[in-house]
Amino acid sequence: MATKFEYYSTGDDNAFGIWGVHWLTQTFTPSAAHKITSVKLKLFRLGSPGTVTVSIRATSGGEPTGSDLCSGTEDGNNLTEDGDGAWYGITLGAGYDLDADTKYAIVAKALSGSDALNSANWRGDSSSPTYSGGAGLYSDNSGVDWAGYDVDRMFEDWGTANYTRSLTTTIGLSTTLSRAVTYERTPTTAIGLLASLGTFRNLASWLCIASRDGGS
Repeated sequence: MATKFEYYSTGDDNAFGIWGVHWLTQTFTPSAAHKITSVKLKLFRLGSPGTVTVSIRATSGGEPTGSDLCSGTEDGNNLTEDGDGAWYGITLGAGYDLDADTKYAIVAKALSGSDALNSANWRGDSSSPTYSGGAGLYSDNSGVDWAGYDVDRMFEDWGTANYTRSLTTTIGLSTTLSRAVTYERTPTTAIGLLASLGTFRNLASWLCIASRDGGS
């Protein structure tokens, strides 16, 4: 069952467009390590923006960097046209394991959107943003360079917790096999073979041989 981790979901008073080379991001910092499997964003559309791709990227200097760690899509042409927006969940493929106290970026793009009138729009708080784990940024050249608004965008980070499992297994194998083996060394010779087998992890074994020679 998915759990909500990082989020900023109230106080939105503005919206910012996503189309063509104009990308948006919201950086965030998980307080707990987990596997992110989806995000929820508060979106609406103008015109026909086409497919909206949402991905998670690492950051450097507070800005997205590198390739997508995981990604998913939403049909931007099916977004609400209500300017107040609605929440949409985007599944991020196989997801990605996020480290605690490390900053990541949610990156949104709509490459088929031709202009601001054919765009997906991401709601945000630009009057009193208070999310301390990141910030809203924008790029006008397909993510090559990033600049900042004084804004926090509406987002929710959903996933599954990374549990540390401690398994202690104790195997007690106390099997004693006693066999008397007699062979003709002399008529009065008998060898008693006592094999004690103890097993723990590496299955170590040992053999003790006791010999009594009454005739030689």
